[in-house]
Formats: sequence, structure tokens, C-alpha cells
Amino acid sequence: MLEFPESNRRALLRAAGGTFAAAAAAAAVPMVAGMAPSPAYAVVVSGLPWVGPAGSGAPFEVDPAVGAQQAINDALAAVGQGAVFVAGGTYPVKGPIVLGDRQSLVGAGPLSTLLKAAPGFAGSALVQTPSGTFTGSRVSVRDIGLDAAKLAANGINLQISAKPTTYGPDPAPWLSRVFVAQTTGDGIFLGGAYSGGQREFKVTDCRVENAGGWAYHLDSSDGFVSGCSAQGGTLGGYHLAGGNIKVWGSKVYGSGSGATPGPGFRVGTRATVVGCEAQDTRGCGFEIVGRGATVSGCTADSTGVGDPGTDRYSAGFYVGSSAVSVDGNAYQRAGGGGSWIPAKGMMWALYLASGVDYVMARVVGDPNRPAPFVGGVSGTVGAKSSVTVLV
Repeated sequence: MLEFPESNRRALLRAAGGTFAAAAAAAAVPMVAGMAPSPAYAVVVSGLPWVGPAGSGAPFEVDPAVGAQQAINDALAAVGQGAVFVAGGTYPVKGPIVLGDRQSLVGAGPLSTLLKAAPGFAGSALVQTPSGTFTGSRVSVRDIGLDAAKLAANGINLQISAKPTTYGPDPAPWLSRVFVAQTTGDGIFLGGAYSGGQREFKVTDCRVENAGGWAYHLDSSDGFVSGCSAQGGTLGGYHLAGGNIKVWGSKVYGSGSGATPGPGFRVGTRATVVGCEAQDTRGCGFEIVGRGATVSGCTADSTGVGDPGTDRYSAGFYVGSSAVSVDGNAYQRAGGGGSWIPAKGMMWALYLASGVDYVMARVVGDPNRPAPFVGGVSGTVGAKSSVTVLV
């Protein structure tokens, strides 16, 4: 059995949670005569399923020439349904890390354990579910950094193609304290052919920087997003494409720099967005495109490209669907805006698309309204709507 300093053992157990603790406890139980431990049990008891750099004595050591994905995938295969801990350090990755049913990938912290795509990377995502039909559930990624280095499309791409056969019915992946940077496509993408995709997902305390697509593309339903941030997503910050998604306490900075100015938040059907902020996005702050959506207590700060003819992309709040509720603050500050050079920003506090109705909106602006601000409301208030904008 491999020996570890007591401080290291405590750190590993804290980081990886109950899986490791249970395994350690099981090691003290005498084996029944004639019983042989399973290979996964033997790995956990003999050395704990952790990954470290070459020469560290880890049960699964990283060979930089091959890439860390080999050691991590080997550890995941050995542990079966459980957690694999990746010790602190920066590791090259040359292919995807594949998470299966009820598996967890755990690092020492989002800026302590960093997996970075290396030249020759082959695959679409640094972390993904198995290709083909996937019927697993309850995967998790936490306390880890993923730098795609403009070599991989996604930091995380979790897909599900059929109804789960075990531990269901909802896939319910957990992503917590994950840092994603420099993807060529969406930073974090949750979806799949299964109705609702990665249903009832939880994304908490994550950050995505400089994604080539959306920072968060959540094409799954009934999910929860809390305390996250996005900066520099080419298409925009948060694409809430699934139904019934709940987002609170999250922010986007300076995103949406693509050919079509992208919003901070694109809010889909029956989504609820509370206490969030869009700042200096090149498109509108909140683009509400799904029926039954609610945006409450949110702030749009100097959002929009602010050029002639860009009214639809230069609002604090854009309403493109009927039957929605909006309650927030929209203001344009001097020098603010999503065009950056030159700074432009918000033209309208609220923009109503043609034909929308059953809209309840209460938006407050700031009396200090520097250019390019034009006014409070652009568009026609429907007969069944109640709209108040104070500027």
C-alpha cells in the first residue's frame, strides 16, 4: 500500500468527499475468507484514485508526452462509479477526459489544478460524456481549471442521447467552481437528444473567459445557475435555451463581439433570472425571447453597440416574446458601452419587438444619460401590456 503524509491524506479526503472517506473506512474492515476485492476497490484502498505529475508517486502519474487525459481516464476507468482527484499543477491535455455514469472529476481548486490543451489536441472538448448514446447520470466536475488554448471547441460538453436507465430519471450534472478559458466554441455546453437534455443541471460559482461562442450554452431544461460570471464570449454570455432554467446572482462583462452583437443573457421559455447584471455587452443586456420568462431585480449597465440602426441591439432589456415580466434597472454611464472603441452603449432602456403583448415591465433608468442614450421605450406597448419606464 502506498504511503502518504497525513496532511496530504487529509487534503485528498476533503477534496474528493465521501467516496474517498468511505473507501478508507472500508479498508479497516477485515475481508471475509474467500472474498476478493473488485479491481476498483483494490485501487481505491491501495492508493486512492488520484492523479499527479510524473515522479509524484501518484497511483496515476501524468506523462506530459502523452497528455494528462490518459492518466485521468485510466483513473476513472479504475474507480468505476466514484471520484478521481487531480492534484494541483498545470497539465497538458491532448484529448478529451471522458466522464461516465456517476463519475466525478475533482481538482485542488480552479486556479490550482489546470488542464491545458496542448498542440496536437484531438477532440472537441476537454471534458465530455462518452460519444454515442449516453444513458448515464449524476456526473460532476468541481474545483478545476480548463484552458482550451484556442485548440478545443468546449471546456465542458455534457450530452445525453436517451433516457437514463439508472439513477434517474434526470441526468442532473453538477459543475462547481470550474474555470474555463479560450475555447473556440461555447465554454460550457449542456445538451443532448434526450428530451430536456442534461435536465436539472446545477452550475454554481463558475467562470468562463474568452469563449469563441457562448460562455454558457445551456440547451437543457429545469437547471439552476448561481454565482457565475462570463467575460469575452463572442456570441454572448448566457444562452438559456432549455425551458424552466433558474439563474440568480450571476454577471456578464464585455461579451457579444461577433458579427451580430450578442446579448449578456438570452432568456428562453419560462426561464427566471433574478439579481443578475449585464455590463458593457456589445448587444442588449437581457434579450427575452421565451414566453413565460421572468427577469427581476436585474441591471443592464451601458449595454449595446450604440450605432445608428442598432436599436434592437442597443437596449438594456429587449422583449421579443409575449407573456413576459421585466423588473430592473437600465442605465448608460459616461464612457461605458459594448463597442469599447469608441465606447457607445445603451440607446433605449426597454425595446419592445413588433407585435409583443401581455408584457409587464417596470424599468428604472438613471437621470444621467450620456450619449448615445435616446429614450426609455422603443416600440409599441400592446393593449394587454403594462409598461412603466422611468428615465
